Amino acid sequence: MQAIGTWATAAALASGFGLMGYRESPVNLLVTSAAINVALAPLTAVIAGRRGHSAAVWGVIGLCLGMWALAATLLLMSPPKSSSPERSPPSPPHAA
Repeated sequence: MQAIGTWATAAALASGFGLMGYRESPVNLLVTSAAINVALAPLTAVIAGRRGHSAAVWGVIGLCLGMWALAATLLLMSPPKSSSPERSPPSPPHAA
């Protein structure tokens, strides 16, 4: 029974839920942490995708780390644009 308590504590801390002082049975803690991670993973993926990062990778990270992944995604900057030379817009044709 001690092993499930250790896993429950680790899952609660990884999801961010354990910081709230939630004290229930290890099974409830595991289920609640999993539910939080499942709820936050799509949000994490969408935000990462809109910032130019891999949505799939961040979705998986969100499943594992819950609130921490969401916080990291919110702090991420968009990757730098490629350094291709900027093109000037075409000039309008001159009327003769």
